Formats: sequence, C-alpha cells, structure tokens
Amino acid sequence: MLRACKKHLSGEALEDAFVFTYDRMRRYEGTWHLEQQFLFPHYLFLESRNEEKLTEELKQYSQVFSVFENGGKLVKVEPEEEKLLRALCGTGHHSRMSRGYIRNGQTVVTEGPLRGRENLIRKIDRHKRTARVGMPSMGCFREMQVGLEIVSKT
Repeated sequence: MLRACKKHLSGEALEDAFVFTYDRMRRYEGTWHLEQQFLFPHYLFLESRNEEKLTEELKQYSQVFSVFENGGKLVKVEPEEEKLLRALCGTGHHSRMSRGYIRNGQTVVTEGPLRGRENLIRKIDRHKRTARVGMPSMGCFREMQVGLEIVSKT
C-alpha cells in the first residue's frame, strides 16, 4: 500500500507516505532482543499540503488503493496529535526505546522520547517493557503503545 501511494499519487497531492514504528524489547531464546513494531497497525499516514487534491486522487485510484472498500476511511490527524507524534517519533517516524525508573510511585524517564513527558504515561507493563501513552484527540484520549524499560524501582 505504501509503495502504491508513492508510485501512483502525484507530488502535488502527496508529500510523504509512511507508517510509524516503535522499539520494544522481547525475550526469546533466553535473551532480550530489540524489535521494531508498528505503532498503529493497519494505518498508513499520508502527508499532504493539498487535502482536496489528495482526496480526489485517492478516489481516482480507488481500485489500486482500496481505501474506501472494506470499511477503510481517511482520518485527518489533529494538530495536537501531530505535535505529539512528531515529538515522540521525530522525522524518521520511529519512536526509540525509553528508559527510566520508578521512585516512590512516580515514573522518571531518564532517556528516550518519553523523557519529560511522563505525564502522558497511562500504564506501564514492566514485563513487556512497554508503556501505554495517552494521546490527545478531540477532547478525549486515545492510547498508543511505546517502548519503556524500567531499570529500577525503589
């Protein structure tokens, strides 16, 4: 789908097409391994300065993209969501692994994209080394999972 968008959509309609990924740790074969996972499975992000032209071209190529079939739809990313995604994932659209510790019930992130953004953490899974991060969206919060390794708890 990503290749089809880049191939068939004009530069006037599409600046970039990408998926967001994040680092997470998984343990198998007796050791921990750093892996990349999709931050939003089943989502493709299309960046455009001309929303009308993008929508028009997507409809024109609906057989190629099948965007409007099987319940697929276009969803605009809100400015506050975009700001958070850019802060967590940078220009490479990838969120690195964060590391930190818990002291007196408070999470302190010492390195990685969650540093200074501890207030966004909704839930930590120390076993899976991930954190659920709240994402502002139209007055409510959606959540996404990112990598967070808690190295100590006191």
